[in-house]
This record gives sequence, structure tokens and C-alpha cells, in this order.
Amino acid sequence: MRLKQWFPLVVAVLCLWLPIGCAGYDLSRSAARNSAGAESSKNHPASESIKVLHYVSGKLGDKGFFDSAERGIKKAQFVYGFETLTIEADPKPAVRKSELDKLAASETYDVIVVSGMMEDVKELSGRYPKQRFIYYDGSIGGRPNVYTMRFSQSEGSFLAGAFAAMVTTSSSIKGTNPDKRIGFIGGMVGETINDFKYGYEQGALYIDPDIQVIASYVGDFVNKGKAKELAAMQYTSQKVDIIYNVAGLAGIGGLKAGHEAGKYTIGVDNNQNSLYPGSVLTSMLKNVDESVFRALSKFRGGSLPFGGTEVLSIKEGGVGIARDELYEKYVPEQIKEEMKAIEFKIANGEIKVKSILAE
Repeated sequence: MRLKQWFPLVVAVLCLWLPIGCAGYDLSRSAARNSAGAESSKNHPASESIKVLHYVSGKLGDKGFFDSAERGIKKAQFVYGFETLTIEADPKPAVRKSELDKLAASETYDVIVVSGMMEDVKELSGRYPKQRFIYYDGSIGGRPNVYTMRFSQSEGSFLAGAFAAMVTTSSSIKGTNPDKRIGFIGGMVGETINDFKYGYEQGALYIDPDIQVIASYVGDFVNKGKAKELAAMQYTSQKVDIIYNVAGLAGIGGLKAGHEAGKYTIGVDNNQNSLYPGSVLTSMLKNVDESVFRALSKFRGGSLPFGGTEVLSIKEGGVGIARDELYEKYVPEQIKEEMKAIEFKIANGEIKVKSILAE
């Protein structure tokens, strides 16, 4: 187990300046507006430091999911003066569970923020009812000490699929072939990754019912070499023009394959456009950082709905696509305009995106 050092209290005096009331928090607001809404609960007055543990069930440095969550933790530390500790877990599941068990049993932390260990959190939350958990990217119902948030990856992936379909059928993007094929590389087969794929397929078929989606799976979320090999095969023998990376750290290898082949990719979870400018055309964003910060803001204000799950969709700003200067530079105007229209239609309910995780 590798421990990150305790972060010192930073700009705690900001807490004295912040007006109260965090109801109606909007993920799309700026940091200043995010910090403006946070009413202290009776259990956690502003003068009392809240201790937050981020238990990372993977590795930081993935330039995606876990890095994004860590930014949310650090933002809460900066804005509210929380005491935060980040632990990167042991890769062995049994050891990981034992570590989390000891941490929960210690009753040191006001809240433990974690993902990727759903069954373990279910068990430990029952064993330690006084320990509160924030679980990001999943659903754990019926636990009064657990709050879970789930991102509508099917909606975000619908955007990615529509985008990929427009790229492969575009006459204004260099290097595309006549075949209506787009790629998908997942980490491991499972409900969450399948939901990404399901949304991706829906988005592609919305643009053109003749689009084919070619899917491959790495078998884990760390093997960059395997992901690169699978992507290269899709580009060469299966004639895809663009691949959607849903393989975590391993997916970086797929992005590299797209760059080397002179083809295109779509990043995931975090904005990965800058890794290979002009090749990574956009990224499907799970706004984990703002969502974790939102949850901690509500926890501080005593309004976090423990015992339930919130689904954060396009409408709430939970998911979307990366529109930065590289997107503006490399994506044709017609595609950009169509993407805006599609996103608006999903947000207002005109387009209904199905999810295999629908409850």
C-alpha cells in the first residue's frame, strides 16, 4: 500500500467568506460558484476540519478516471480546508479489501471516497455503520451510510458514437476510407463497459443505420501494449477510421496506435485530446472531478442523500464531450454544429438514450 502524504490545510480562511446554501448545485458552474454553495451541517461546522480519505482502487496517472476523481478531492481540500489523504490500493483484490476494512474500522475519516470495489463497500458499510462512504460510478442501494453516484455513460457514449459515425462518413476529414466502420476498445467485458458500448452503438446508428461497430477487449485496464495491438488491427485489417477508447490506462496504447496509423480516436473519462493532437479528435467526459467535489460540498452542507444513488447525465453536466482549442481546430464546423444539436436534444428529452443499467 502506497500512502500519499497528508495535505495541509490550505486557504481555510476562504470558508469564512463563502455564503451558505448548496442546494441546486450545477456541475457546469465555475470553481468560484461551486465553492459559493456549502452550508455547514450540525455535525460538521465550518470551523471543524473534515477528514476525507480517497481510496484509489487503481492507479493515479491514468490521465482519466482516477486522476479526475483526485482533482475533485484536491479541489475540496483547497476550497474548504478539508484534511485529505489519498491511498493507491494494492492491486491484489484480497489485500485491497483487507486494507479498506482496516481503514473503515479505524473510524479516522468522516467519509471515505472510493470506486471500483462495490461488493466490498456493500459488505464493509454493513459492518461499520458509523463509517460513511461516497462511492463514485456505481449503484449501492439500501445502505444508509453510503451515497453513490452513477454517470450516464450511455448518454456520453451516444455522443461519442454519433461523432465517430460523422467522422467515418465525412468527406472533409483527411484519411477516412469508404467503409462505414468505427471501432470500440473496452477494458473488460462487464455491465459498465457494455453500457458504454450500447450507448456508442445507439449514437452511431442515429447518424447512419449502416454503420458497423467493431469491438475488441483488452482483458484489463492497464495493458497498453495489448490495447495498441488491438487498435492497430482494427485500423488495418478491419478498416475502421476512428476508435473509441474505453480501456482506462490501457487505452492510452490505443490512442497511440491511432496516431501512428494516421487515424482517429476518441478519449474517455478525461480530456485526452492533447495526448495526440489532431488524432484524438474529442473525448467523452465523465465529469468525475466536479461530481466528487459536488458530493463533498453537499456532505459538508449536510444535504448529501445517503442511502440512494444519483444518476448524473448530460442534463446535470455529469457527462459530455471535450470541446477545447484542439477540437475547434481539427473538427469540421458541420460536425461541431450537429454535435451541439444532438447534445441539446438529449438534454431536453427529444432523444431518448437507453441504458443496460437502467433501474
